[in-house]
Amino acid sequence: MVVRGPAYLWNCHPEACPELAEGRERRISFSEAYDQVRRELAAAAVPEPKAAEVFAAHLEILEDPMLKEAVEAELEAGKPELEALDAACSGICAMFSEIDDEYLRARVDDVRDVFGRLRNAMLGISRRHEVPAGSVIVAEELLPSDTAEIDFSSIAGILCRRGSSTSHVCIIAHSKGVPIQLGVDISGISDGDLVSVDDPMVGPSSIESKVRAAGRKLYVNAGSVDDIRAAIAAGADGIGLFRTEFLFLGRSAMPTREEQKALYKEALEACAGKPLTVRLLDVGGDKALPYLPMPREDNPFLGLRGVRFLLAHTELLEAQLGAIADAASAVPGSQVRVMIPMVCTVEEIRRVREMLNQPLELGIMVETPAAVLDAASLAAECDFFSIGTNDLTQYVMAADRGNSAVAGLYDPMSPAVRRAVELAVSAAHASGIPVGICGELASDPRATDFLLSAGLDSLSLSRL
Repeated sequence: MVVRGPAYLWNCHPEACPELAEGRERRISFSEAYDQVRRELAAAAVPEPKAAEVFAAHLEILEDPMLKEAVEAELEAGKPELEALDAACSGICAMFSEIDDEYLRARVDDVRDVFGRLRNAMLGISRRHEVPAGSVIVAEELLPSDTAEIDFSSIAGILCRRGSSTSHVCIIAHSKGVPIQLGVDISGISDGDLVSVDDPMVGPSSIESKVRAAGRKLYVNAGSVDDIRAAIAAGADGIGLFRTEFLFLGRSAMPTREEQKALYKEALEACAGKPLTVRLLDVGGDKALPYLPMPREDNPFLGLRGVRFLLAHTELLEAQLGAIADAASAVPGSQVRVMIPMVCTVEEIRRVREMLNQPLELGIMVETPAAVLDAASLAAECDFFSIGTNDLTQYVMAADRGNSAVAGLYDPMSPAVRRAVELAVSAAHASGIPVGICGELASDPRATDFLLSAGLDSLSLSRL
């Protein structure tokens, strides 16, 4: 969909535009700012449910001991308070930015948003916006708390220089049917200029209608229980990918089996009897866990990650598998499926199944060339396939999806990747198991016809 409207320039955040903070006298200390921001977040009662979720999540980030400890460590090193705040923010954000999961990488926006609030409080900066109806918001980027200020029902669209397709503002904009375009050069745009937004993800729901018409299942990817509730309420047939990394990251100790069970039980209850596909912890190399030894690797994308990492830390894998099985037993009528990431060999599946030791469906992410080329053998060991086109594309095309220099090669609709999808589907059906897709390609309306013609049994979208 293409929309046009007069530009409304959204003020830059201080961390994005340091000149806004230059010359300002610090008005309150970090400690005072911390208490002020905590009160603001705790008291934030917003009529828009999604905005309320943002503030609740930000309060959790603020109250996580890691935040205060990071700032205090920089202060003890002798840095002035604002420099200490910025250094702590950079350190925590760097940890999340290295994660090879677009959804979790996007959560760095929430961390930066909280630090931005603290910085604004210390400097006495407040932000208020009155956006004229029919305007196109033009911004360097929009962080999660900005969405609380935006009346999505009155704006025409959004243009941002920076941002992620899984960022909060993208999710909200698409859920409201508002076109948003990222990676736009906004340097020459002034207030009131007539600008256009071109967003193929907004418009008539071609994906849903085509999938329903073809009689295939329509699932949703989720990164939290709230995501699951929203997906089921929107009519999803189930959850095709439930990420579990958020349970393990940003903490000083591994979550216990009981802690995990409580989360998986809540997730199953939110699914209301519909299938929940739980992806086992997908970390390693580029995704650091502070409580487990993780040596630096020259090429973490080809290193100890996914199922390789899990099998190297069986105590972690056993606890997660046990917690999933416990939760399934605690929720009568639930449908839980366990999905293994980064599989390359039959032996990997057999070892996980042996440790699972429960009659639960076990499947794999097809995201490596090895899984495609040996798909027939792997399918014989599985109950289902789910194709992860994000990693599959970068491995097939030998193009790092985070490297702009080879961005032209990172094309999930390239002939080679499409052929890989077709091979995986053919092998799955030959073995009598269903095969779906949970990568970002599933949410691209330009790919729907191909995916359905390839024979996929289900599509798991970023959102409905």
